[in-house]
Amino acid sequence: MRRMADEILAEQKSILRREMLARRRVFSAAERKEASRTICARAAQLSALKAAQTIMLYASMAEEIDLVPFMESLLADGRRIVLPEITGRGTMEARELPAMDALTDGAFGIATPDPTRGSIVPPEEIDVIIVPGAAFSSDGGRLGLGGGYYDRFLPRARNAVRLVL
Repeated sequence: MRRMADEILAEQKSILRREMLARRRVFSAAERKEASRTICARAAQLSALKAAQTIMLYASMAEEIDLVPFMESLLADGRRIVLPEITGRGTMEARELPAMDALTDGAFGIATPDPTRGSIVPPEEIDVIIVPGAAFSSDGGRLGLGGGYYDRFLPRARNAVRLVL
């Protein structure tokens, strides 16, 4: 009985994920750029982000909010920026991004900091994590992209404030 309920839930999540990702794809590049600018400007005003020294972001894919200008701004402010690095099936670590030119291709074609230029940062040192997702509920619940990477990582960063963008 429990297994059948889990399978139904997994199918419902899969359907919702496909629907939400399809909705993201309809935005034009100009609309996405303007939305990215607005969202990042609002995020920058949050007290948790203003106080944070170590901030985990993600390297945006084409249909996600563009976080590159935000990363550049935070680095210019002297903040320590970390990005996810896939280390195995369903697992990731946070790797420091010392400068924008330290980005290199990582797993799944997602940019990640060059391992020769940025060290692994323990999750307990992260103050704020900007979390990606396919959809979010009004209470901050997250539907990810299905790999479980953040589901496994976030409990390890239990002191970090989580922001969903």
